[in-house]
Amino acid sequence: MTAAAIDKLIQQPPYHSLGFILAGGSSRRMGSDKAQLKVGQQTMLDIAAGVLHAAAVNQHFVIGGALADLVEQQSGRGPASAICDVLARFSATEDSQGLALFMPVDMPRLSVFSIDTLLECARRNQQTVYYSAHYLPLVIPVNTQAQESARKLIAADSSPSVRKLLASLNAQPVAFSGKVGELVNINRPEELAELRSGV
Repeated sequence: MTAAAIDKLIQQPPYHSLGFILAGGSSRRMGSDKAQLKVGQQTMLDIAAGVLHAAAVNQHFVIGGALADLVEQQSGRGPASAICDVLARFSATEDSQGLALFMPVDMPRLSVFSIDTLLECARRNQQTVYYSAHYLPLVIPVNTQAQESARKLIAADSSPSVRKLLASLNAQPVAFSGKVGELVNINRPEELAELRSGV
């Protein structure tokens, strides 16, 4: 997808925002592609896509992995690198109002309410936001300042941590008001088994 195409999508009403599911992880601890693991009748990717379909975003895309809509220029370098790759695709301006929401594929308890709350915080304050003590999901205003910060970060470190990315964007934590357990990542087979037993 070209920068012009996603620019057009992010500028459209009603939400002026796009969602991106981060699904390019190696899943070493799990032992198989987390995006394609089933919880009940749905895969984790299906669950994440369902959340974003109902959330306040114009459209959503899968970044990385076997079922990617957008392929990273440099894959396998972690979620922060993938986020920087996406930001570089926009032809943003200094006063661009679009928002990009990034969520991991392995957070199947995450609710539409919690996604929309984060989007609203970012829109209201026009700054990058994430929930306290949890670096993902996060929402980034797509403007030239964010792009330049991401570009400089990748130039200095091709595989930066999400924590470094948040620092470079001057991201602000916001209080989480959703349900207990929503922000838990499913990384290991025993965590998946526990999740499945609760379905």
